[in-house]
Amino acid sequence: MKCPGQDSRYWRPGAIFDVKCPNCGEMIEFFKDDTRRKCPGCGENVPNPEMDFGCAAYCPYAEHCLGSAAADKAGDGKLKLLKGKMLKEIRSLYQNNSKHVARASSFLELCEELGKKEGADLGLVLLAGFSLLFLPEDVSRQDMSEIQIKAQKVLERIGAEEQQARDALELLLQGTSGNSLSEQAKQNWNVIKDALTIAEFQIQGTDDWKELSDKLATDSGRQLAAHKAASG
Repeated sequence: MKCPGQDSRYWRPGAIFDVKCPNCGEMIEFFKDDTRRKCPGCGENVPNPEMDFGCAAYCPYAEHCLGSAAADKAGDGKLKLLKGKMLKEIRSLYQNNSKHVARASSFLELCEELGKKEGADLGLVLLAGFSLLFLPEDVSRQDMSEIQIKAQKVLERIGAEEQQARDALELLLQGTSGNSLSEQAKQNWNVIKDALTIAEFQIQGTDDWKELSDKLATDSGRQLAAHKAASG
């Protein structure tokens, strides 16, 4: 299977563009996945000024494309940028209500923390979890097509790639519908559920972490609750 970010079938307008050679001024045509192109005018080997390694934040095979050090660096930077965009949308959604913003921010941080420990698909978990914040509480009574449209729009606003958004929406719809999930999807969805449960528990300000542990589905979530119970 070809990486969606490298597959031209998934490219959006602007994936092919012209850049002026910094050496002679000749126009060089770049494809978005080109790392460098030779200038047709002077032969200068010009780097792609718009190269985006965003997939490194999510893709388990990023190391094979970029090397471990480059993948880690690109992934960390992209992840910070993504979370920044998410936080901006969250503040707008809750109109800067400090309690709701704190809950949503904690939820996303927990999605990342638990997702890493559980070996979940981190990008998928973050995007699906973020979309969940924008849905009505009683999702089961809502029109699923309307939910999909609403979630799609919010993912587009933060710049999620088409394939990433599609996968996140599929997980979101499967998880909220109560249908049976594959093992991988179940692992990802359990991370989201535990992150939301813990975030809501923290906002309530209660201290019964031991009781909370019984409600969690992931080992990492239960370990976090046990640590809090022991230290509290």
